[in-house]
Order: sequence, then structure tokens, then C-alpha cells
Amino acid sequence: MFAPFPLTIDTKNVFLAVEKLLCNGEYLKPQKYGIALRRQKLFTSVPNRIYDAQEKDKEYILSQLPKKLLLLEEPKLWVMDIRASQEENSMLAPHIDFVRLTTVNFYSNTNGERTCFYEYGAGGAIEEIGSFVAKDGEAWVLDVSKPHGVELIPGKVRRVLSLSFITTPYERVMEALS
Repeated sequence: MFAPFPLTIDTKNVFLAVEKLLCNGEYLKPQKYGIALRRQKLFTSVPNRIYDAQEKDKEYILSQLPKKLLLLEEPKLWVMDIRASQEENSMLAPHIDFVRLTTVNFYSNTNGERTCFYEYGAGGAIEEIGSFVAKDGEAWVLDVSKPHGVELIPGKVRRVLSLSFITTPYERVMEALS
């Protein structure tokens, strides 16, 4: 579901200013998982925008990865920009990622926000099954084919550099990292 990334990758000079990057996706509406959670608790759903990282940044990050991992698939490098509303209970609603199976997220501007994973329980209610709070500078591997969301801090911007594996399942990425 999720685990700390076991390697150290230098990301400090990677360009994250989204104003100069090409937006490749914008996710505005909650999926069924967010709708199910809204029946149980009040929150404001916020959009998520994904940008293509610069090619030089992608090459730099990929050059630091083990060959065993790159033999599985050459991952995409994206920048996620999540802007919380000013309202309390602002959230990137629970969702699955349709365009990728696994991600390695390199975090900056985490604001102490909590990433949660969910599953459907008895009676169709959605239940939290695990969570973590990433610190700035940390990296985590996530199975984004599973429902997940982020509890946001009002008025803050969350910025994540995301190494995206489109076709490689979480278990195979973790195996290549061991």
C-alpha cells in the first residue's frame, strides 16, 4: 500500500515552479470513493493538477535510480500541485489513479498533511486502513491503484515530485528496490 522509499535521491535542484510547466491533467470531481466518504464526514474536495517535469530534471532523477528499477519501466516524472481551500476539512478526496499504478513521491511543502488509504467495509462504508505523514524531503512509494486521499491544511499548497510507473504494480517496484 505504501512504504518509505529506501534510496536517497537528490531532488534539491529540480524545477518545481508549476507556472512554467505544461499541465497534463486536472482532476476536478471526486470519484466514488470520495462520494462514499462524504456520506460519513464533512469535507471540502479540492482539485489536483499534474504537470510534466522538465526533461533535464527527468534525466537527472532517472540517472540516480537503480538499473533494476528502470528495467521494469521508464517512469514518467510529474509535479503535483494541490492547493487547499481556506475552509476547514479541506481534502484531496479519496480516489484511485487511473493513469498509473505506482508512484514514488518526493515531498516538499507537506505542511504536516496526512495521506490516507481506504477500502470498502461492511455495508458499503469506506474505511481508513492506513496512513502516513510525509515530511519535507522524504520520499514514499505508493500503490495508487488503491483508494487514497490527503487531509489538507487550509490555505496551504502541497507540492510533490512524482515518479510515475504507468504499468508496473506496486509489488514489483518494491521487489526491484529490495
